[in-house]
Amino acid sequence: MTDEEYGLIRDYIILPFVKKMVQNNMAKIKAESMTLNELFFRSCKRVLELIEDDINLSRRNVGRLKMQITQVKQNDDSVEYEIRVRGYVHDITLQRHVAKREMATMRDSYIANVVFK
Repeated sequence: MTDEEYGLIRDYIILPFVKKMVQNNMAKIKAESMTLNELFFRSCKRVLELIEDDINLSRRNVGRLKMQITQVKQNDDSVEYEIRVRGYVHDITLQRHVAKREMATMRDSYIANVVFK
């Protein structure tokens, strides 16, 4: 597999988790009563829009490459996926600590796109 394909798989797997994280934060912000509540809520909403766009793009690219990504097994520390592409089968294990680090990196880049753009 190419580096581009690994990046695509990473996005396909991790972006839905990032989306859920932002949605949870939005719910917490909505429940609290702060002075800048509306600003934070709208910022989260914009971040969600950007994440949705990237999720859709990664799904289209996975479909274009005729890739099949299937979750095989999950435990407390990792999730295993089976990737079928071009007649080959690859097994990928996503460790929890690696996923958290990737999620934080992605979250920070989306925040930077909203705040500094």
